[in-house]
Amino acid sequence: MKAAPGLLLVLLPLHLVLAAPRPPPGPVAVMPFRNLNADAAQNWLARGMAETLVSDLRSSGNMVLVEREQLDAAIAELKLQTEAVTTESSAVRVGRLVGARTIVIGSLQRAGDTLRINARFIDVETGTVLDSAKVTGRADRVFALQDEMAAKLLGSPVKPRAKRPSGPQAVRTLETYGRALETKSQEERAALLRATLEEAPAFDYARDELARMEARLAELAQKATSHWAALESSLRATMQDPALPLEERSAAALRLLDINYPRARWRTLLQDANRILSLELPVYQGRLPAEQAAYARFVALDGLRDWDAALEAGDTFLRTYPHAESALAIDGAMRGLTLRLAEDRRRLKQAHDYIAQLEQETAVKVVILEHQGLPTTEALRLLDEARCDSFAFPQQFEHALRPCRAYYEKWGPGTQFVEKHAAREARDAEIVALIALRRFAEARERLAAFRSADPEGERDSAARSAVLGIRRDEED
Repeated sequence: MKAAPGLLLVLLPLHLVLAAPRPPPGPVAVMPFRNLNADAAQNWLARGMAETLVSDLRSSGNMVLVEREQLDAAIAELKLQTEAVTTESSAVRVGRLVGARTIVIGSLQRAGDTLRINARFIDVETGTVLDSAKVTGRADRVFALQDEMAAKLLGSPVKPRAKRPSGPQAVRTLETYGRALETKSQEERAALLRATLEEAPAFDYARDELARMEARLAELAQKATSHWAALESSLRATMQDPALPLEERSAAALRLLDINYPRARWRTLLQDANRILSLELPVYQGRLPAEQAAYARFVALDGLRDWDAALEAGDTFLRTYPHAESALAIDGAMRGLTLRLAEDRRRLKQAHDYIAQLEQETAVKVVILEHQGLPTTEALRLLDEARCDSFAFPQQFEHALRPCRAYYEKWGPGTQFVEKHAAREARDAEIVALIALRRFAEARERLAAFRSADPEGERDSAARSAVLGIRRDEED
């Protein structure tokens, strides 16, 4: 008996679903994909493809995957190169080490505009190949090909977790992202990830990687902070303990200065220098703690932008230790500081004069506009913008805080492109100024306000990068 055509249309999808393979047993470890092209410059394609594939598989909720950090640690422990991990025997060793039941070995080959992706699914316990898959298509359909591969691995279609570009932009975006994952430099990786997001703002794979980087760096910074805090506490206790030999106390005092000076911890350095100056410790290995502390005091005050006190500290150093090796450096620094302060005063006066002239011109313009029955809003907004811009440069940051905050509070985030840009620049200038003045807590508070009022602008702002770049151990 022949089935009706309509019945076949209903039954066929059900048949396919019932026959679809089940996902391989997890946890699943997706190994770095291998670039089969002779050109190593195409390695970004394999790295980027593997990472976006893993991200989509994980978000499907149908498969438990081994985290990339676990894989990287296992590969490093076994001292394997990326090429070696793509061989079955080495990949199985890595899989066993990370507790995977299934491993995925993949490779890519690009020939002109054609891209071919292959994958094998291997049982870790037996080493046998469970299944294999192959997809081929145009390179500018790279994400569609990835979806096909994911569907074959899961046995059902997988919904991508992020909006991906298509056409030539897809290749450009994946290349920038893949190169970011390849580089060992944290600074370069962050820059490439931000470039990826500029090209494709909805490419959440890059956004997630940035978030992981920031979390990882914050964790490392916290561990480092705990280590240094414990060491500093021990050294302070040693140098101030009258029961210990003077030589040991001097060594601890010098060590304390040495570890804080290169870390730019100016407040802590100043406090420790003052403590050491009060202790009258003897020379240790040719270095006098009091002399080193006096030098550190000058440097710390300069770093804290307390320049009058820095000049006084430098003068005291030169009178007390005129023949010290660092006397010449102090003298040169003081001359440079004096010239810089004179230049800063000149630029500050120039900025004030410019604003005064602009205020007069704007007042005349407002009168003319009102006489003509035209709006005066833009003229007044431009004047407030200039008040912020005129002081948003190094050495004058303290003068930028009030006008930059006043601009944002008066004009808000804006609605037009020009207004939005000016508002973000004003908020950035305020936050960067707070950081330059070492008012870190305020900088974070203002960034939080920025995030709440303008999430899109906060995400790509220079101020956000500056706040994230603050080391916790600087906040002393």
